[in-house]
Amino acid sequence: MKTNKQGAFGWDFSEKDRELVDSLREFLPPRMWDSHAHCYQTEDLKKPAPGLWAGGPESVGISVWESRVKPMFPNSRLEGGLFFPAPLPEVEVQVANAFLCAELDRYPHCRGLALIRPEMHPEEMEDILQHPRIKGLKPYHVYSPERPSLQSSISGFLPEYWWKWAHDHQAVIMLHLVKDRGISDPENQKTIRRMCLDYPGLKLVLAHAARSFHAPHAAGIAVLKDLPNIWFDVSGICEPQAIMTVLHHFGPQKLLWGSDFPISSLRGKSITLGDGFFWLDGEACKWDKALGSPSLVGIESLRALKEACEWMALDKEEQQEIFCANGMRLAGLGDGPVPVNQALYRHAKTRIPGGVQLLSKRPENMAPAYWPPYFRDARGCEVRDLDGIRYYDFSTNAVGACLLGYAHPAVNEAVMRRVRRGSTCSLNPPEEVTLADRLCALHPWAEQARFARGGGEACALAVRIGRATTGRSLVGICGYHGWQDWYLAANLGTEDALNGHLLPGLEPAGVPEDLRGTAFTFRYNDTQAFLELIKTHGNRMAAVIMEPGRREEPLPGFLETVREVTLKYGILLIMDEITAGWRMHRGGLHLRYGVKPDMAVFAKALGNGFPIAAVLGSRTAMEGAHRSFLSSTSWSEGIGPTAALATLEQMNEIDLPALVKARGESVQQCWRDLGTAWGLDLEVYGFPALAGFRFCHPDGERLRTLFTREMLQRGFLAGTAFYPGLAHAENIIASYREAVDQVFALLSESLEKGTHRLLPEEEVAKSGFSRLV
Repeated sequence: MKTNKQGAFGWDFSEKDRELVDSLREFLPPRMWDSHAHCYQTEDLKKPAPGLWAGGPESVGISVWESRVKPMFPNSRLEGGLFFPAPLPEVEVQVANAFLCAELDRYPHCRGLALIRPEMHPEEMEDILQHPRIKGLKPYHVYSPERPSLQSSISGFLPEYWWKWAHDHQAVIMLHLVKDRGISDPENQKTIRRMCLDYPGLKLVLAHAARSFHAPHAAGIAVLKDLPNIWFDVSGICEPQAIMTVLHHFGPQKLLWGSDFPISSLRGKSITLGDGFFWLDGEACKWDKALGSPSLVGIESLRALKEACEWMALDKEEQQEIFCANGMRLAGLGDGPVPVNQALYRHAKTRIPGGVQLLSKRPENMAPAYWPPYFRDARGCEVRDLDGIRYYDFSTNAVGACLLGYAHPAVNEAVMRRVRRGSTCSLNPPEEVTLADRLCALHPWAEQARFARGGGEACALAVRIGRATTGRSLVGICGYHGWQDWYLAANLGTEDALNGHLLPGLEPAGVPEDLRGTAFTFRYNDTQAFLELIKTHGNRMAAVIMEPGRREEPLPGFLETVREVTLKYGILLIMDEITAGWRMHRGGLHLRYGVKPDMAVFAKALGNGFPIAAVLGSRTAMEGAHRSFLSSTSWSEGIGPTAALATLEQMNEIDLPALVKARGESVQQCWRDLGTAWGLDLEVYGFPALAGFRFCHPDGERLRTLFTREMLQRGFLAGTAFYPGLAHAENIIASYREAVDQVFALLSESLEKGTHRLLPEEEVAKSGFSRLV
């Protein structure tokens, strides 16, 4: 080991190091590409600080890198790396760059970044920058004229003309941030946003996880997550929290493994300390007083990445991308990932009848062969599909299930606490009792609750209870309530009785003919049809189940008549709040209308995406639940009630219905304004919280399909229905409006030229239910 008066440095590789690497063996990848490594000659550094830079070999080229990094990856194939000179204050930049180019000439599988000073200009570095293996720039704060340089603005060491050069040449910039707060500094954030938006051709790598050696500073990257031309490397980061933050906001496709060689051969680690960070190394610490021996920074960084990957549940393929594929693609050495989304769906249709579990999630409903079938991760209103493509979700947001946004942190944390303690066992979760109390407190008319895990089964549960309580069999239906026999029995007649109740063409195949005449429909706001139904079947009717509203307000007296008549005939009134509940009124739309049902059904948003459904009822209405057999193992697990309690807690903190209404109105107005501006005949309908529009044109379905396809190209999951949620911030809605403006312009031109008719019939989106294979 090399030593000096400041301490010990790890140019050797000890037996203890080997033991630590062996403990990482299962995590280490089969292939590795180093996205952050230095090569240099010590004499070119002029006045290196005593220690690592002056303590290693005289010439630190790519072969030295390989010999020092390979022991950390004993079973991995080193594919190469992205190298740049050591950015020390007095280094001779042109000499250092020349050494780099000479090394790249010897190692064609590697690439490099040219070291630059702010006073330099592209024309004076033309020979270096035109080298075929130089892929970009390495600026550094020590060259800034602003003092102290650790507080320099980005422009102090990276003038705008270099950003423009990188944009023009599709080049990489490896940026080491400074200022006390790193990426959480507002000026740094503002500069990065402006430059990445003004110069979208460049590829910006924020080194050291955006210099998040102080792990909480990494939170600042959240303001950059809409920028597509940003990457992060993990070089020198020895704490998992900063890496987890990158993975949370950007996913594994934007994370790069980097050793920061030769820093990786330093013994010690960087740690968060107070409001800054501290390097525990041989210069700062007396290792002879430590309990145990220090390991190499490179190993500490690997341990941190392993913990972050485990916490974020990344699979081996995603880890391999971080270690190799992402960096190689960035350096122009690898093709993009092979698209898997559509191929997997084609295979799924051979294994899963219908291809999916939920009709509303069939890609054919939106844009056949274009709509992404599967997601890799989803947070807020952002989704990444299996091919790594990022979208804002302006469709129905998990069919209305995630009102707080995908992966809401507070709800997820509550669920993870329950998971870590165990989510199910031979006993019952106490959360279900707490949830029953909370829901009954929100609904003073209700006294009891039963729980299920899906909306359709909860409706079946409510109808079963209603039949058991009343001793009657017939059910009146208004609206959509699921897939079970009791509901589809309405279509056993000669007509599609459920047409107009959301989904047309629901074949009752498999529903016993014996159920004919047990379910009858009436339309929302059609008081006369309801009264006719009651006149014919009222004395034999167990329940009327209906949505309090979906696309329109009730006409005066409609709901009141339903309530009055059902009471008169002893019919239990069940309000289905699965879709409307919580979106338009805390506790359900029936509370806003002042209607007291006998039972109410909740699901979807109740758990913000986690499976939970509830049937609330008066003690009298729920009496049949004591006598009918209602039981399921999955109803007794703890995740669903835990998620519901956390979701209710979040809903208590804000006026969510008002917020959702405002955002829905903004989007509805966007459709109206831009439809008019581009001469498109649109009908905008629905509550703002359940908004929609349709093209009033004979080729409306073709236009709908083209709209969706064009919006996908602009990064939006968007059809003609939009369920706004908490995550749809105003700036995201503004971006959506810009995209709609562009797409409506294209549709207007397509209608004028008739090119919309060129869309093949098999590529037109399907409506309702139909067999696809």
